Amino acid sequence: MELLFTYLVKGLVLPPAGNLLLLLAARLLRRWRRLAWTLTAVSLASLYGLSAPLTVGWLARGLETMPPFDLTQPAAQRVEAIVVPGSGRYTEPPEFPHDVVSLRTLERLRYAARAHRMTGWPIAVVGGAPLDDAAPEGVLMAEALQIDFDVPVAWVEDRSVNTAENARNARALMNVRTILLVTQAIDMRRARQAFEAVGFDVVPAPVGFITRDVDDAVISPFDFIPDAGVLAAARLVLYEYLGIAWYRLRYGH
Repeated sequence: MELLFTYLVKGLVLPPAGNLLLLLAARLLRRWRRLAWTLTAVSLASLYGLSAPLTVGWLARGLETMPPFDLTQPAAQRVEAIVVPGSGRYTEPPEFPHDVVSLRTLERLRYAARAHRMTGWPIAVVGGAPLDDAAPEGVLMAEALQIDFDVPVAWVEDRSVNTAENARNARALMNVRTILLVTQAIDMRRARQAFEAVGFDVVPAPVGFITRDVDDAVISPFDFIPDAGVLAAARLVLYEYLGIAWYRLRYGH
């Protein structure tokens, strides 16, 4: 049920589908002209706002509150292992013989591979198969690290279907206390809470930042020009805010 809810939110509530549903509602409710115009205005205004770099940068800044990992920081001396949760797959790729990891997951693995080469810390990959007939993400992640990055994998968890289960299963699998957690900067807040809730001491290593220090510079006209890539980023940001609210209700953190 939870997995179905997740797919419904992704498919129907988040932009652009949510905006199209508002327009459809406005069409169906055209007898009530004021309400119909309000729904139309909300749909178009939110679509524009979520496509503008200025808006999305502001939204992402509320999630990207943890700085990049610094190997010289005191907490780094306590790290015993690197943990990388999965974030989807590239299904039925014509250029590969089977499914491979998604671009977001690949971004995490690239950083984990570099951190491993610099420190020697062992790597754990965690992620199952939300669809029963698909290869587990943990298996695909291990394959990517071993074949594409020539990096060994110490632990593979392949049964979890969300971040909370990632954390619980990793805790049962790994006899370590302090981990370097690698995930996207917008995901780090929820992921860190999930892993700390099961007893890990988490040192965050966020990757794939949407915001930059230069975003605080003088606003330019380009910050108001809508862009499809920005809308895709906004979709991820909104989904993460919804995820934080859901985890607070579902898991208490």
